[in-house]
Amino acid sequence: MRRKTKTRKKPISPVLLNKEQEALITILLREVGSAEPGELVAKVPDSACAQALIARLPLNDVSTIPLLLALRAGFKDKGVGKAIKRAVFKLKRSGVSTEEFHTEEGESSTILKPFRKEPPRCYVGAVDGAGLRAVVIIVHRGGKGRDVGLGVVSDEQDIQEFFYRNLSKRNAKEMKEGFSRDAGPLVETSLSHAATILEESYLRHITLKSDVPADYLELRPWLLENASLLARPVVYDFIPETSISDTVLTYSRLMELFDHELMESWLIEIEALRPFMEDMFKVEESPIVLTEAQKSDRVREIKEKCMSKIFSPERRELLKRRLEEMGYVFFKLGQEETACLALAAAHAADKEGTILKANPVLETLLERSLTFYTKAMEERDPEQSREKGESSPIILP
Repeated sequence: MRRKTKTRKKPISPVLLNKEQEALITILLREVGSAEPGELVAKVPDSACAQALIARLPLNDVSTIPLLLALRAGFKDKGVGKAIKRAVFKLKRSGVSTEEFHTEEGESSTILKPFRKEPPRCYVGAVDGAGLRAVVIIVHRGGKGRDVGLGVVSDEQDIQEFFYRNLSKRNAKEMKEGFSRDAGPLVETSLSHAATILEESYLRHITLKSDVPADYLELRPWLLENASLLARPVVYDFIPETSISDTVLTYSRLMELFDHELMESWLIEIEALRPFMEDMFKVEESPIVLTEAQKSDRVREIKEKCMSKIFSPERRELLKRRLEEMGYVFFKLGQEETACLALAAAHAADKEGTILKANPVLETLLERSLTFYTKAMEERDPEQSREKGESSPIILP
């Protein structure tokens, strides 16, 4: 007898979209979490776009289930149904409870019934030059009140401050808006992303200190029970790594990135730079007569030593992660070109420089910091600056 051969399942081919459809999906992905599911579904024109949107959703926590339910109610197409089933399977495999989704399966799907509880609303701010950022989590556990957790955390130091209280819906909104004015802008994100940022800061905190803020300890058990921590930066759920390979990192483009208003504080700490700046000033003031070329070579050597000393492999990895987080913030703010530039810089940030060429990201940060501090010193003491001469070996040509 001839042996029966098993037929292999055909791999699922991605839905092909035109440029207009791709642009629409990008816009809708930015709105996930901030707009009502029904409003989002109303903007999806056809089943092809619905399938593409489902395939690109970040499936990390329960916050995507209301949208999946709304899409199932809005589209009876078999392709959309299969895409939803794949998404639910991935959620379940990630450890996310899909009970609410399956509860709806036995009910009429023609009308999307309102949830008794709203999904968690989470927000994050930009990362500043010291690695500090704001995080907000608003949880509706039933009733009229909201559990609000908000704080400022660091990826290098610890949890700077954290507040956790049950507030009325109105007070929760006002507190979030006030926090956004002070520490923002804030962009909406998933519960898993917010939980990952908080946990990383918490783990860093307990290695440095013993007294973790009590309010975070109160929220933490619920957070770990309801959120899956991310294994990779959330931005790559929206911008594929392959799409940034064409971004060219020139000095002017990197300066454009670091001159962005959300990245103005990205400077090397003055205390770390001070000894190298002093060495550079000494080159200009040296009693030994040096040609301009010799001075330039000596300053370059000091800069290379500075970058090697300040940017250890651990610091470069930290810089990479910060740039990836900023890429996500820029994307959610609708600044996709700047987001891709930040991600291209992130991919270059953790690379070691060579004898012939310095790491462009580290070099740009160094030159920008030197220029900033030199200008500040000149403004504070212009007389002393004139005595040292109009030109300085550490100011960019």
